[in-house]
Amino acid sequence: MLCSEVIKRQLLQLTRRQMSSSSNRVAPIGNVLTNDDFTLLLADEQRQKCMDKLRNLPTFERTRTMAHNKREKRSAAVFIALCVERDTNAISLLYTRRSRHLRSHSLQISFPGGKRDDDDASFLDCALRETEEEIGLPRDRVQTWGESNPILLPRTSAIVPVIGVVKDFHVSELKLNCDEVEEVISIPLKSLLLPSATRHTQFRSGYSGPVFVVDQHRIWGITGYLTYVFLRCLLPSHMMCEALKTSIKFIRPYKIPPKLIHHHVEPKLNDKTVA
Repeated sequence: MLCSEVIKRQLLQLTRRQMSSSSNRVAPIGNVLTNDDFTLLLADEQRQKCMDKLRNLPTFERTRTMAHNKREKRSAAVFIALCVERDTNAISLLYTRRSRHLRSHSLQISFPGGKRDDDDASFLDCALRETEEEIGLPRDRVQTWGESNPILLPRTSAIVPVIGVVKDFHVSELKLNCDEVEEVISIPLKSLLLPSATRHTQFRSGYSGPVFVVDQHRIWGITGYLTYVFLRCLLPSHMMCEALKTSIKFIRPYKIPPKLIHHHVEPKLNDKTVA
């Protein structure tokens, strides 16, 4: 009987250690999205929530020291495509790398899109037209969700994100306009949610903005901000990484250290005089 009691105590202690060890395990890094998660993100209810949030984004608060720019009077549209990959049914976001021959922002990563023309019936029409011209994706391949309100940011055009879904997608179906686009990049949604992918950059003006780094691809500037805002509108809280839960504005002001004052120091004169 005594031996039996000792064995029972030892088994109980071992069970407690195992339970404690299990509770202290480090959670896996990053969110692992499943096919059920992808289905949820594309459901009508989640689509409506996403678009409602996009249409109620707070306006950017310009500081007094930030001068206006003539480009702010223009308007443009970008297409944010939720691509359902043909082989895996996983969701990716579609980006382009701007052509090296372009005068501005060459080789930077952006969403398809551009300036709205007078012939465009709407911003949605503008985004789909620009997308077809740049990468050869026909508008009949897109299931559109709609467009957000214009996003007014400093020193750039007012931007209207247009959201849509492209099912059974593969990059091989695209035909690039090499005068405008260097390459097309399909980045898995789950890669954008890894903690190692979310960063920020600081500009000389004292502001910082969200950045996403996936492999060798660096998504920053306006495109980084649009990615950040869209993911916050699309994803339920339990799917977000911690960086996305941080409610930062497009560019969060950082204090710039004061400039050092360089005092002019007179050279010391030699006490000895030359005869």
